[in-house]
Amino acid sequence: MRKDNNDGMPTHDLPNGTARAADDTFSHSRRKRKEATNGTESRQRVSRSLLMRIAPIFQHACDGRAHVRHSIELEHAPGTKNPTTHVDCLAITPFGVFVVNHFHWTGLVKPGTNEDELAVVDDRGDVTIQTSPLRRAKPAVRHLRLVLSQHDCPVESIAVFGGRGCSLHPTVPESVLVLSDLHYFVRTRLNRFRAMHRRYLDADNLASRIDWSCSRRRTRP
Repeated sequence: MRKDNNDGMPTHDLPNGTARAADDTFSHSRRKRKEATNGTESRQRVSRSLLMRIAPIFQHACDGRAHVRHSIELEHAPGTKNPTTHVDCLAITPFGVFVVNHFHWTGLVKPGTNEDELAVVDDRGDVTIQTSPLRRAKPAVRHLRLVLSQHDCPVESIAVFGGRGCSLHPTVPESVLVLSDLHYFVRTRLNRFRAMHRRYLDADNLASRIDWSCSRRRTRP
């Protein structure tokens, strides 16, 4: 079992060894920037693809009154080493806000030894322990609950798994699902909300509040 968990400096006046080291540093820096750019572009593509697939499901559940955004950066811990967290898609509906992230794991996904882990069994029977997607989404969920604290708005996360090589064990948490299960999941959340609340939430107001929170991060010095 395994567990995953000064550009522009001139070099022509430097000794050969130092110049080579500087060149290596610049090459490494360029590679890192390129990798970061490629990673960002790949994540954007995943987010856009997920948006196209889930938006109709949420819109159908609430007669077109949902706001579904993709590739959102939430500043959940300003001033810390890792102040932001990425969300593939954010669905803002009259019955709650949903943090939706896509995962492409290969193998059978099963519950781990605790709620913060999932076990992935490959076709050879090898087991890898992964941090649960629901655990990974907790910073975003906590942040949005704080932002919407005055609205009595449910906020939860959904992990959508895709790919032919991935299957889910029946006992994984219900918000860990494949795309074909999402429609039923959204229906259960809609009916649960209707049973506990007298009126729907104002999705436009919720979206404006979240937008305001995100704009504060973009304009902060």
